[in-house]
Amino acid sequence: MKQERCLYCFENIQNNLSFHDWLRQDDVLCGKCKSKLHVLQLDTQLEKMPLHILYEYNETMESMIFQMKEGRDIALAPVFFHSFRKKIIDRYRHSTIVLLPSSKEKYAERGFQPVKEMLKGIPMNIVEPFYKSEDHKQSLQSFEERVHIDRIIQRDYKISLPKTPLLLLDDVCTSGSSLKRAYDLIKEHTYKIEALVLCAHPLFVESCDKKGLRHRKSFSILETVVRNGR
Repeated sequence: MKQERCLYCFENIQNNLSFHDWLRQDDVLCGKCKSKLHVLQLDTQLEKMPLHILYEYNETMESMIFQMKEGRDIALAPVFFHSFRKKIIDRYRHSTIVLLPSSKEKYAERGFQPVKEMLKGIPMNIVEPFYKSEDHKQSLQSFEERVHIDRIIQRDYKISLPKTPLLLLDDVCTSGSSLKRAYDLIKEHTYKIEALVLCAHPLFVESCDKKGLRHRKSFSILETVVRNGR
């Protein structure tokens, strides 16, 4: 069923849509709201792990995530990965999604797991082998505290990893510490491990630039390879 109202501002979904988006007729955000999101769609490297970033964590993205998480607006969940849904399925169709953990306190408070809700339109297997030993929000921590994330994120070894490539997935990458810790806990896995984040903080993206680790338009490159049959 075609969406008639923008899920974020509730205005007509056709407002300010590009011609390409208008032809597709499958948007969940109007053109005005989409224009406020800064698409990055880039590949980088986090230590030895390929990392793919879809958006920059800007004011609009922050507001949307806050509205869904703290405002418990689950109806907003489809907007986050919608534009990249098909590309994610095509690119990672042989992978299993590995979610980073939320605290038990936050889950009890919200009554749902935000990233899991965001992924409901993506029919891929999901495993959750991590847990947090205490309530901990990365964005509120100092650099020194983030370095000691290994005290917070732990692995539940009763949950086995599937014999497939793994895709570590998180909504916001602030410093990369949580992803690094998660990778360290599963890096003995014999299949390929990559990471995908919905958005990354501008300072993190800037640090990738300084290290020469930024490569744009990752999905576009992949689609060309697939179309050519290579």
